[in-house]
Amino acid sequence: MSKRDVTGIGQLAVRLNLVQPHQLDECLDELEHQGTTPSKESIVRALERKGYLTSYQGGKLLKGDPDGYFLGGYRILYRIASGSFGRVFRADDPRSGSIVAIKVLRNRWMDKPDKIELFEREGKVGLTLKHPGIVEILAVNRDPATGQYFIVMEFIEGGNLKNFMSIRKKLELPEALRILEETASGLAYAATRGLTHRDIKLTNILISSQGQAKLVDFGLAEITGGELEDDTTVARTVDYAGLERATNVKQGDLRSDIYFLGCVFFELITGRPLLETTRSSTSRMAARRFDVAAKVRADLADFPPQILRLVERMTALEPGGRFQTSSALVETVRKIQTELIGRAPGELRLPAGPPTLFILEKSPKLQDVFRDKFKAMGYRVLIATDPARAAATYQLNPFHALIVDAGTVFEDGIKSVDAVLNQADQLELHCGSVILLNEDQTELALLIPDRPNVATLVRPMTLKQLKAKLLEVLPLPEPNADADSDSSE
Repeated sequence: MSKRDVTGIGQLAVRLNLVQPHQLDECLDELEHQGTTPSKESIVRALERKGYLTSYQGGKLLKGDPDGYFLGGYRILYRIASGSFGRVFRADDPRSGSIVAIKVLRNRWMDKPDKIELFEREGKVGLTLKHPGIVEILAVNRDPATGQYFIVMEFIEGGNLKNFMSIRKKLELPEALRILEETASGLAYAATRGLTHRDIKLTNILISSQGQAKLVDFGLAEITGGELEDDTTVARTVDYAGLERATNVKQGDLRSDIYFLGCVFFELITGRPLLETTRSSTSRMAARRFDVAAKVRADLADFPPQILRLVERMTALEPGGRFQTSSALVETVRKIQTELIGRAPGELRLPAGPPTLFILEKSPKLQDVFRDKFKAMGYRVLIATDPARAAATYQLNPFHALIVDAGTVFEDGIKSVDAVLNQADQLELHCGSVILLNEDQTELALLIPDRPNVATLVRPMTLKQLKAKLLEVLPLPEPNADADSDSSE
């Protein structure tokens, strides 16, 4: 431990496993070279400049905080968002470097059994949901050292729709329809698990850096047709309670999610909220507030008639006038996309985001070759050695094509192709695959799926031939050679 750290703050950071001793020494050397007397603040700022500490960690150290840097084995990096119920932090796993988001129940609720139950319920419900349109929950736990309740989830590099709209103001129809389709698809999937969301709003729809819409916060998710003792005791459900009492349906009715998703879509295309905004619970519960037919007709008069009919049906006051299932809504949205944007019925879509290749390869040397060459061509590259990772990754973040080197991942790699392509079929997405065989692996060719979007190459082969095969099985969008595609698994 460096004796030059007379303040002790750097040594505290080392003891807390926030920085390594050599990193502290490096910063002290820099301060000495600059002629700066080491102080608590100068040491912390030097560690921050080097990227060894985040400003969140540095701020806590300067306050003398000995706790709150780790949770469940994850290192807390900084706070992303705060609400009355919990705080969300960006964190990483020091062992693997993987980035996650951690939602922590606020301390003031830690002695409230009903709040704890609601919080844990959000996590446990989320653990059962695996869909590209839903943020994945990875773990639900309580920290034995601090007693804090927390939920670990996938980190979405982006923001929620409210933040998105504060910048964009309103969206063009193609983009708004895509977000609607992806969100409705997530609801349709949840419905197959017997769940409704019960808190559809702009802040609960995240947009990833690749443009994928993802539902978050299933804390109020309800078993279809179920009931809580008093839905209005949870402030966030006042709107749902008002709508369902006005229309005399049980809470948890999946058509309520469709109504509020219609409100979200209206705001995306007009830049204005559909429902009257008020802080008064009494006003929010008033039945007349939810009768928006006249406003929809007036504000959407200049939109294509298909859009007017879509929003009218989603936001009909009477539940019987709405789409009866999220799947029916998805089907209608896709038909409208065909009519307005030119997508043919049943035509497969390309996944959102830059052209992405997932490569199953165990050879470190070949991993480097594939990564460097395809990145230079402008592709985003994901590489894994475990064939099971291909299907698991596709389920959450669909990629454009799968390359399998059967020479190193063998039979399991070939079997993973079917798993990925079956998921692509369910999502109506394009996905192609190229399987690489060694000359002595002809018997494995019998296992290769007989599909038009699957091709085989037998070694020896060139990268030029591999790229040509990729373009045969899938019309990949033209990549941007300057794109940041440095992603791997």
